[in-house]
Amino acid sequence: MTPQNIDYQRYLQELQQSPFLKDSSTKSLNRLLSQMTVEHWSAKSFKNSLEVASTFHFIVSGRLKVFKSNPDSGREHTVFVLSDGDVFDVLSLLDSEPHDVYWEALDVLEVLKIPMAQMRLWINEYPAMHKAILYYLGDRMRQLMDVATDVTLHSTLVRLAALLLKNINGETNKLQLINNLPNDEIAGLIGTTRSVVSRHIQELKRCGAISVSRKKINVKNLEVLLSIAEENYIP
Repeated sequence: MTPQNIDYQRYLQELQQSPFLKDSSTKSLNRLLSQMTVEHWSAKSFKNSLEVASTFHFIVSGRLKVFKSNPDSGREHTVFVLSDGDVFDVLSLLDSEPHDVYWEALDVLEVLKIPMAQMRLWINEYPAMHKAILYYLGDRMRQLMDVATDVTLHSTLVRLAALLLKNINGETNKLQLINNLPNDEIAGLIGTTRSVVSRHIQELKRCGAISVSRKKINVKNLEVLLSIAEENYIP
């Protein structure tokens, strides 16, 4: 991509705001962007690990579900939901092997991509990125540890309340990242089924913690929701 591209400055600004690249200089990001191309995924488009293993991706806009699936039972577990500023796949970047997960665009997805080999060369030219990768992986490992602990120690109702709290915008009190996701997608995030999530949503509505309008969950009472997440109140 060249600076003459009509969206060049917008893409550069997105790179600068990314947690993964926030410590990179403008010069280094210009060099990175010059080697990137734009790609759009339609909503609900699906890719396996082999299809993305040779290319490093940066999300400009949209949400991407990263999940594992059991082909025998058909059950899925959502590992992460990635959004603006996130990157994938860091594991393939490190070990050159496909990551055993699947990728599905939850919205129309706009990404910048670069061949893995070129991304590795760029990182070697800018050693500050080594620390950024460690921080990024550390954050992801912490999230995975929290999920494993929650599934073992807490009920599905508590996990649902905690998920909602984790994704509330502190300024608007509205859900972000998981807003407007159907119940089966929410179920995948907390390791349960759609029917269980539907039942718990009704319980949260009855106790006044949330309301549902046009298939969107709205948080009405943070204190009640927090009490449920902390297991101090059972509706």
